[in-house]
Amino acid sequence: MRYFAPAKLNLSLDLGPARADGYHEIRSVMQAVSLGDRLDVVQAPRFRLENPAVGPGDLIARAAQVFEDATGVHAAAAIAVQKRIPIGAGLGGGSSDAACALRALRDLLLPELPREQLVAMAVGIGSDVPFFLGQTPRALAVGRGEILAPLQPSEPKFVVIAWPGVGLSTADVYRASSPGRGDATDRVLAGAPQAANDLAPAALALCPELGELVRGAGERSVHLQVTGSGSAAYALFSDPQPAAAALRELRPLAPRAILCQTLAAWPWQTSSD
Repeated sequence: MRYFAPAKLNLSLDLGPARADGYHEIRSVMQAVSLGDRLDVVQAPRFRLENPAVGPGDLIARAAQVFEDATGVHAAAAIAVQKRIPIGAGLGGGSSDAACALRALRDLLLPELPREQLVAMAVGIGSDVPFFLGQTPRALAVGRGEILAPLQPSEPKFVVIAWPGVGLSTADVYRASSPGRGDATDRVLAGAPQAANDLAPAALALCPELGELVRGAGERSVHLQVTGSGSAAYALFSDPQPAAAALRELRPLAPRAILCQTLAAWPWQTSSD
């Protein structure tokens, strides 16, 4: 079976104070996009990750272990990942791959298992993993990001995503960040296409390449917003022509810049053997 694991954007991110467990409270509008990884999954005598060097292997393996612990069923599957989402970019690639692995194991081994049980497993894997098992590809995330309220799709947007070629540590960015005004998410919920990300100043300070990319894009009249803890940044467009023009402007600065779209519905499983 073949699965599509989409990336996500944080259209806003309000950072709260650190909690006793070390996590921060956040409020964020999360939006899935058509950029994504591909997972090919087949039954096997035991769990096997075909290409662990791609980066998200730890989360996929963690998902398999959590599935086994929660269900008592061996994760008897081989998973091969074709990466398109940059690693350490704030696009949720590892989390999306882990969510896909949970869905694949359910489909192969326990097809009657409800989605709600997969979501409960996802919480223990990573803060962003439940989003990729949520009801809608646009959601309000609170808590440490694992508590979700589905949102109706907005007007479709064309998205240019640029990446400076280096990743960032989520933990480092959170440690270096401070709460902002706290109104960014409310602005998006009220209709703004995007608003502030309280993690952006720290991401820009910790990654000079990202700062150069954002400044260079601004000089070309492309205004990029950092997603999550970085190091990727994006710009939204209502029409394809200005999006394509922005992509051309960014390619000299970020050769791996891509054009994609927001998702109005989950693609889930794209094909099966």
